Amino acid sequence: MVHRGFSCMRIMTMMVVALAMLAVSASAFPAGSEEEVPATSIVPAGSDSGAAPSGSPASANTPTSTGAPVTAPPAARSKPVVHHRSTRATVHETEVEPAKARLKLLEDTWVYATPSKKSKQVEHVIKDKYVNVTGSTHNYLQVKLKDGQTGYLDPAAVSLVAPTDKVFVLTHDSSVLDQPNRFGKKLAEVHKTHNVHVVGLALNYMKIRMKNGLQGYIPITALE
Repeated sequence: MVHRGFSCMRIMTMMVVALAMLAVSASAFPAGSEEEVPATSIVPAGSDSGAAPSGSPASANTPTSTGAPVTAPPAARSKPVVHHRSTRATVHETEVEPAKARLKLLEDTWVYATPSKKSKQVEHVIKDKYVNVTGSTHNYLQVKLKDGQTGYLDPAAVSLVAPTDKVFVLTHDSSVLDQPNRFGKKLAEVHKTHNVHVVGLALNYMKIRMKNGLQGYIPITALE
């Protein structure tokens, strides 16, 4: 009986030791986890695991699936607007074609220091008086005043064209211009040996009327 009781105690002791070892093992590993896994970043489906997030600095030169690097387009630079001012009108306004005439004023007007109404007013001249014209610019007449000053006035203020009615034979080819100076716009062309119908005289030019009704100016030298 004593031996049987000793065997039972021995078995119970072994069972206690086994249960204790199982409890220690269970505390070393948390429930539902086999091993400690380090934290990982989430990669969108279909992306390479090594690709940098879109918008990050590294993504600017990240190779694509074809192997070519993707580079961010350079920032657009706004170019300053450069305005090229045409000098043609300015040259025509300051360049004077010499002429000589004494013309009657059709209205009161100002004589300006330069061929521009924005320039200084030199003298106020009166209707029905006469001015001595010494030249022509693109849009103004150059005049010499009684005190010796040189100024400029609007051609519309004077009786510029003296009417006439004659037919002449041209001795030279010539351009037909829209005003009586060399700065005028070319409207047509006439040729030597042809007749021209002259309807007016203006400074060093003749005003002609062509067969098609067009009127313009040719230099007097076309008849010499």
